[in-house]
Amino acid sequence: MYLPNPINFPVDDLPLLIRHAVSEMQWNTRFPLPLIVSSALGAISLACQNSIDVHPPIGSASPCSLFMLLVADSGEGKTPSDHYFTQPIRDFEENEARKAELALSEEKAYRSTWAIELKVIEAALKKNRKKSLSTDKPEQIDLLNVEFENLQQKLQAHLSKEPRPQTKYKLLHSNTTPAKIALDLYENWPSACLISDEAGSLFRGEAMRDLGMLNQLWDGTPLNVDRVSSPSFKVRDARLTISLMVQGQILTNYLKGRGKDARDIGFIARCLVAFPFSTKGSRMVNNQPQSWHNLTAFQQRITDILTQNKLEADQGRQTRRILEFSQEAKNHWIDFRNQIELDLNAGRYLSDVADGASKIALNLARMAALFHFFEGRDGEISAETLNSARSICNWYMHEFKRLFTKNPEVPIEVSDANDLEQFLVRWYQNHPGMIAIQKSHIAQYGPSQLRKNAYRRKAALNALVYHNKIRIQPQGKTQWVEFNLNFLPTSRNTNAQFTGMPYPINNDV
Repeated sequence: MYLPNPINFPVDDLPLLIRHAVSEMQWNTRFPLPLIVSSALGAISLACQNSIDVHPPIGSASPCSLFMLLVADSGEGKTPSDHYFTQPIRDFEENEARKAELALSEEKAYRSTWAIELKVIEAALKKNRKKSLSTDKPEQIDLLNVEFENLQQKLQAHLSKEPRPQTKYKLLHSNTTPAKIALDLYENWPSACLISDEAGSLFRGEAMRDLGMLNQLWDGTPLNVDRVSSPSFKVRDARLTISLMVQGQILTNYLKGRGKDARDIGFIARCLVAFPFSTKGSRMVNNQPQSWHNLTAFQQRITDILTQNKLEADQGRQTRRILEFSQEAKNHWIDFRNQIELDLNAGRYLSDVADGASKIALNLARMAALFHFFEGRDGEISAETLNSARSICNWYMHEFKRLFTKNPEVPIEVSDANDLEQFLVRWYQNHPGMIAIQKSHIAQYGPSQLRKNAYRRKAALNALVYHNKIRIQPQGKTQWVEFNLNFLPTSRNTNAQFTGMPYPINNDV
């Protein structure tokens, strides 16, 4: 099977069930492989995060939730890829909504009956107190007090049976805000996913404003939400997956604008980011029948996990299963973490992307736990599973480095000299035969940053003189900038030499 894979995503290191589904999807659609994998990992994270936590070799138990950020332009296949992998989640949500609708009439009837019984008990309590106040006979007061205590106990028992509003089973959130997600996690199901295959509106809107709240949900720490116009609340032990796909220019504009602290605050560092090369132009089709049985098996596994988790929650399960690593897997994880730590030293490979590197070891533990659980394995997480996740996380770490590494800063005098040289090249090409220009013309028509700043203009000219690309020639009161034609990118320069004499110049620039 031919799989276009221009940036060498380690697809063969994925666990079997995931690998087969991803490969089948890629074969049938020719979408970029990292795009497909990111969609699959987002769906797996959401399906599993409310069933398991993971205990890394160092530190306390952690959620298994992943934050996926896929950068791809329009037409790369973001929407259909997300659709295929999240379809069982959407179907499960819809089935639970239908069940809730059927149970709604029963709930209303029970609530009405409960409210009637409450009024009866309250009326009996009022009647008892009136009788107690209207008599001074000790024996009657004692009987009324006993009756009052019995009514109080009955009231307490009745209040404990108060019907609660149905919990809405909602997993997928798109056009929303962190505050709304937090409220849903508090009032409804404690597991959610912020997902969008066209996340431009999220980055331009309110959804990405409270990044600190999203970070807390990734960490699994309790979340206090203080509100002025309505009651405050505290979210405990909730889980959040993020699976966003956004166009490159939108993300760039976001990071340059109000999202410039997204890296500083650590949100981008928590994300597994990918910007795959486009496959547009190579997605040829034929009339051979397509097989989807591997993707069907993937979807069925998602459904099985959601069904089991909902059943356990309905039966009163209070805690998630915590996955541990085998000793061999612990050793491999520690080796990985220590290598990352070494690469953070000044001048080493990860020194300029320390934010992303600082989270990759924990993302490795999470991904290994997800692979272990999704593949239906028992016992401790094996070294084989850990190394499978390690290969995938290494790819995402290199991708983070590729996308966010800092470009070396160019000294301003070098940048100015380059701009001035390009200006002189263009001037020469537009004025054939004219091998000099008045120095005053540079001050008037040259690069914008050199027009108003004589010091920078002089430094740029001196730099070109130093590199023998120009020389300054006076003629009377006028200074000319004469070109060394051997440096100008034109075929007419092959045998050109400095003349030593300034040339009269056409003054039109």
